[in-house]
Amino acid sequence: MWLLILTVIFIFGQVWFHLVEGLLSKIKSLLNRNKEPPVWHTFEEADSETNGSCAGQTQERRR
Repeated sequence: MWLLILTVIFIFGQVWFHLVEGLLSKIKSLLNRNKEPPVWHTFEEADSETNGSCAGQTQERRR
C-alpha cells in the first residue's frame, strides 16, 4: 500500500514540475520576444581574424 502511495506522489510531483516549467518557459518567451539571444562564447571576433585559429597565441598575449 505504501509503495502505491509513494508512486502516486512521485508521478504527481513529476507532472507538477513539468507543468510549472512549461508555464515559466512560455512566460519567459513572451517577455523576451525582441531581445537578441545571448552570446555563448567569450572570444572576440577581432582576435580570431588577426591571430588565426591557434589558441596558443591568444593565451600568450593574455599573460
